[in-house]
Amino acid sequence: MPFLAGAGEVIDSDFSVGSQSLSAFWGGEFEKYLCKESPNKIISSIHKKQGLFQLIGDIAFTNENGESWIEALGAWRMPTILFSSPSEDGHISGQSAAYVALCKQLSVPLIGIIQLGGNWNSHSRSLDGLPWCGLLPVNKDKDQNLYSLETKLIVNKLMQRISLLSI
Repeated sequence: MPFLAGAGEVIDSDFSVGSQSLSAFWGGEFEKYLCKESPNKIISSIHKKQGLFQLIGDIAFTNENGESWIEALGAWRMPTILFSSPSEDGHISGQSAAYVALCKQLSVPLIGIIQLGGNWNSHSRSLDGLPWCGLLPVNKDKDQNLYSLETKLIVNKLMQRISLLSI
């Protein structure tokens, strides 16, 4: 039951399309939660469900009760997939690296990062040392068969990585 979260600023519409595309191949439930909601209350009520759970907002945000989703994901050992949107010039900001470091520090079982849209630069992605799973196109004009194949490949990679986690 992985949680889907943005690594810093992601384009909301791309995040929504990407999450729903993954969910279509993943199976199980697909639910959305706002990061201002109580993470411990929600995780305790859904921790046995199967599917994908999209977190809308900044997972590092601390709510009025002093809770943050990223801390709760680590405490509950909830598998997490980060999404990152490239800038207009195709670069990935340092926010992705910062969120990966925060996940490590808080013991969040990070499955990997998915790039939402843009051009995939495999050389740059290999240099940053982050656990990239690939590019999920979000351009609605793209050929649906190619889009489906790319989504299936990413889901397969994510499922392989989940099976290797010791949660």
